[in-house]
Amino acid sequence: MTIDLPVRLLPVTEYWDCHGCGICCRHVIIPLSPEEYARIRNQGWEQDTELAGRRLFVRMSFWKSQYRLAHRPDGYCVFLSPQGHCRIHERFGAEAKPLVCRMFPYQLVALDRFAYLTLRHNCPSVISQHGRSLAEQEDSWRPLVETDRFRMRAIPPPPLTATYRGNWNQFLHVANAVERFLTDTRYPIVRRLVHAVLFAQLLDRCRLAQLEPQRFVELVGLLEKAIAKEADPLFGERVPPDRTAQFVFRRCLLEYYRLHPGCQIVTSWRGRFAWILAAWSMATGRGRVPSLADPEKALRFAPASRPVGDRSQTQTGEARPSAIATPEMGLALGFGQDNREPLPSSHSNIVVPEWVDLRALQESLGGLHRDVLFPLDDYFEKMAISKRYAICGRKGWPLTDRIRALAMSFAAGLGLLLLACPEKKPTQEDVAAVVIALDRGETYRILGSTIYRRRLRVLDRTGQLIRLLLWYSR
Repeated sequence: MTIDLPVRLLPVTEYWDCHGCGICCRHVIIPLSPEEYARIRNQGWEQDTELAGRRLFVRMSFWKSQYRLAHRPDGYCVFLSPQGHCRIHERFGAEAKPLVCRMFPYQLVALDRFAYLTLRHNCPSVISQHGRSLAEQEDSWRPLVETDRFRMRAIPPPPLTATYRGNWNQFLHVANAVERFLTDTRYPIVRRLVHAVLFAQLLDRCRLAQLEPQRFVELVGLLEKAIAKEADPLFGERVPPDRTAQFVFRRCLLEYYRLHPGCQIVTSWRGRFAWILAAWSMATGRGRVPSLADPEKALRFAPASRPVGDRSQTQTGEARPSAIATPEMGLALGFGQDNREPLPSSHSNIVVPEWVDLRALQESLGGLHRDVLFPLDDYFEKMAISKRYAICGRKGWPLTDRIRALAMSFAAGLGLLLLACPEKKPTQEDVAAVVIALDRGETYRILGSTIYRRRLRVLDRTGQLIRLLLWYSR
């Protein structure tokens, strides 16, 4: 018997409204249910002068009749107009769009007795907390979370460690300890992540299956209290990671690089060749990669921003663009799509990328003001409070490995900042673009693979994961 879980909001207030930036409509897979595919296919788009003859759907499986929306050469959804509006929404209303588009950026996190409703940080408005609170939007999200597709039901918790699963009480007890680490504002975020990684290391060494419930609680409390003192010596002299760790880090960085909203690889033979060169440079640690677009272009579809308004429409009455938010969704570079539609005017200057020397990764970011780093701090705090890192994505991963992945994403985020700002100090918008890449990575298949998990475990076992954290935050 399955039990439907009630939906709650986080104990901290989250704000958001759509401002039509189009970030959620670029390089994002929109899977369609059979009903959605049939409905959109029968909407008569073959008679539309702009879409007639274009590829609107892509088959996702050779064996199953499962489809997704197609992309344009620049990675945007084929139904996104040059004005940044969803054509389906404009013509037939919000109800006619795919359900995952209507759900973005809402994210459900199923726990033992209830499900949290939180926001994906794959949106500049979420990152800047620009808009209404989730409590004010209940009329918008309540009908969505009560659909069969998104209704949350009770499930077993992920394993605690590679050798011990545990129950929901134990899982939440450990996850709450991690939350306390990552929301402890006495320390900078890098120190909080080091505490969480050390905590995961100690948990992996314990024989948790032999402990009674009360002993388990006592053990977690003792480990939590001992972490700060154990971390002190690590911040004395920061030692660079070894060559193997640097190689693994660059492989990881390459995946986050392609998820960055400023990634300038486009669909063409030239774009493919540029990507091959970038991958080779990352593998060897020498050479150049295409530069990441400035946030002024990367975080906006059109030069002019739109005012805050209703979730479905802006205050000017313009329809919001299509979007996506499910744990199963992936991201794509969009190679092989129909290449007849031009780039939107605001992105017309990114076809020919400039290049950044990878020696930028050897530099230091220097001292950054806390206000500049606020998007990173807020992202990791909300991930910890909502338990999203511990529940969503990375199917089969134990909690301790999910903690390592979270820490590695921070190091990758700092690496992205070095590549995005090789000759200038990062701004809060630069950090916001990095947060979007990190959020996308949480549900990205390669960053949730068994191979990636093994690499993280090897790095942690040899002490190199914490070295990476300390080195890139120096």
